[in-house]
Amino acid sequence: MSSGRNSHEKKKRQLEQKKLLLQMKKEIKQLENEIKYSKLTNLKIKTVRNLKISARAMQLVAPYVLTAGILAGGFKLLGACPFYRDIHQQNLNTMKEIDSLGNIRYEEQYDDFTSSSNMLHFYGKWEKSENGFYTRTVEKYELEKLTEEEIIALFEKERITLRELLGAPISSIQESDNSITEEEIEEENYFQAIIYSENKEDYILVRESSSDNFVESLLYILLTVLCEFLPLAFRSEVSSFDFGNCVSAIKEKHRPIDIPVLIKKLEIKRENYNRLMR
Repeated sequence: MSSGRNSHEKKKRQLEQKKLLLQMKKEIKQLENEIKYSKLTNLKIKTVRNLKISARAMQLVAPYVLTAGILAGGFKLLGACPFYRDIHQQNLNTMKEIDSLGNIRYEEQYDDFTSSSNMLHFYGKWEKSENGFYTRTVEKYELEKLTEEEIIALFEKERITLRELLGAPISSIQESDNSITEEEIEEENYFQAIIYSENKEDYILVRESSSDNFVESLLYILLTVLCEFLPLAFRSEVSSFDFGNCVSAIKEKHRPIDIPVLIKKLEIKRENYNRLMR
């Protein structure tokens, strides 16, 4: 009875030892493969680690890049492009002077005039004053959305009626002169209109000047620096994102294989395996 139990236990120990040897052999093979392909494995680990760090870096700079991009888009909508000299279309602008005496004068240029508001001037008759000078009244009216035909029709209006139609003049002065010609003295009251127009069919292409682009670029940089404080403040006060901690966690999780350590483990495993095989 006792011999049978001993035989059973012996077989059990042999079976467990066999299982242990198989497990150790499997672990040895696994360590050998890890050492053999360690360079490839480390390359994969490094690639994954770098990709995850790059993703976190993108998360870090994304709010600032987005802010800069929005500002750049805003500048572009306004016709300005920082750091690049744009080519602009300059339309032909015309300034036309006509008066109630039948005189007409034009000025044309591919650039903006100092003013682009249509104006109507009233020139009163010259009158001689006691000091020997001649004086007259000059009134200026601002014309809003009136066509050229409607402006010319105002030449037929009386001065009083003109005030009723256009309101009070934006300026009214007394002009004095002591060198008036006989022809000017004989002139009656008259009106002069200055009309601006733009021809979009007639234009030239002009590259933006370096000085203008420098000003645009400097303004863009200053606005960007100021606006970048918004995502910075949000991240500091509200967000829990910490780039340094994220990178440390990624490096900890994706450590490269330590080949000397693996070799040492393999040696110990082989020694244990060989000892059990004896």
